[in-house]
Amino acid sequence: MSFRVKACAATVAAACALFAPAAMASPGVSHAPVQVTGKHLKNGLLPPTGFLPGYKTLFASNSGGKLEHFTTFHIPSMKCSDFWLFNGDVDGFGETAFASETATFKSISAPTQELFEQSVYQFASNHAAAAVYAQIGAKYKSCKSLSSSNGHGGTSKQSVHSRVAERVGGHQSLLLTEFFTDSSTPGPPLVTVALWTLDGTDIYVVHSMLLNVHAPKPTLSSLVLKLIHRVRALR
Repeated sequence: MSFRVKACAATVAAACALFAPAAMASPGVSHAPVQVTGKHLKNGLLPPTGFLPGYKTLFASNSGGKLEHFTTFHIPSMKCSDFWLFNGDVDGFGETAFASETATFKSISAPTQELFEQSVYQFASNHAAAAVYAQIGAKYKSCKSLSSSNGHGGTSKQSVHSRVAERVGGHQSLLLTEFFTDSSTPGPPLVTVALWTLDGTDIYVVHSMLLNVHAPKPTLSSLVLKLIHRVRALR
């Protein structure tokens, strides 16, 4: 190799070393996901009328004005009774922010009567969100049904009647149909349909308790896609 070729190679190597940091910081690489607080995250939730006209907020909560840094519930080791009670309703699953709201009809004469609940869990990374999403799916399998005393000498039972893995707008999702029965109350089961959806660092869930309808109206998939769009716009 001639001196000139060696000199050119050395120059190129030096240039590469000089510009490497700049290349690493180029716009083409991914950055840490934008994190928002629960107080901010609640602004991305669907308004009550986003479910159906004339609906109102029944209950709302969020994780507050600071990012969370704790885990209260470890899903794989949770009791089935705790999992059914808390999952999707409260924070403490290792998320950095959480927001939830329940909406329902104002008048008993409303033509469509459902009880909707929406919740968003924000995690520090895609990996963390995917791990918890997988744990939720696995726990629904191991805790497919739960029976307990209804306090009146009878038994109440919650169960997963069906589960379907699907894609909603390209997002990994799990659709669950849940039954609730009480031995003291004759008649068909109370049906709740829940759609869990994973999008990057976020896990979404929308529940619909069906009171006088046979299927969610509007569809849960349409609601989740609207919710994802609103939460993304916060960042």
